[in-house]
Amino acid sequence: MAIKGIKPIERLRSFRSPGDPLRLLSDISAPQVSDALKAVAGINGVIPSIKPVNNLRLCGWAVTASTSSSDWGTSVMAIEAAGKGDVVFIGTDGDDMAVWGELTSKTAMAKGIAGAVIYGSCRDMDALLELDFPVFSRDYVPCAGEPLAEGRLNVTLECDGVRIESGDLIFGDESGVVVVPAEFVPDVVRAAMEIRKKESSIKEKLDEGFKLSEILGLK
Repeated sequence: MAIKGIKPIERLRSFRSPGDPLRLLSDISAPQVSDALKAVAGINGVIPSIKPVNNLRLCGWAVTASTSSSDWGTSVMAIEAAGKGDVVFIGTDGDDMAVWGELTSKTAMAKGIAGAVIYGSCRDMDALLELDFPVFSRDYVPCAGEPLAEGRLNVTLECDGVRIESGDLIFGDESGVVVVPAEFVPDVVRAAMEIRKKESSIKEKLDEGFKLSEILGLK
């Protein structure tokens, strides 16, 4: 299988705000990112069926792959194609067999990959819960297929109606995963920072004894 590397970060050269967008999002939550994306583009970017495996924060550029649930070898090839700070995003055709586990996590972690999102199943939960490597998946099972490497890299995925391209920003935390299309990243980062600032102000007013309905101007 021929593998061609990509540089997702190149799609964001037009970003004009000071600082790395990933650094600017360090104190932002997935709900705030989703709210910001909705305000900017009218979509929430959430894949409802994907949940955090080990409750670690995830933020990086997607490197996509599509494969059968019986082929975990494509996950290995996706790791080879990804670079430091990227997120391996695997789309599969089912949850019956795992395409991600301890060995792939350790390999990706050693390479500096930011995390993995599996639209399918992972396994080795005992190890994943101990590793400092973010994993998000739709399910988990103990069985796996074979290292066939017959899938495709850098493809467009559609998961729960959400479109994912290599180079999109993937953000995740305990609340779930948000996919931010690359062209919206600059505006979403700015909007998310404003939302955080507004929510902080609301929290301060709540601590002062105001009712939430008063703060929001509800009748």
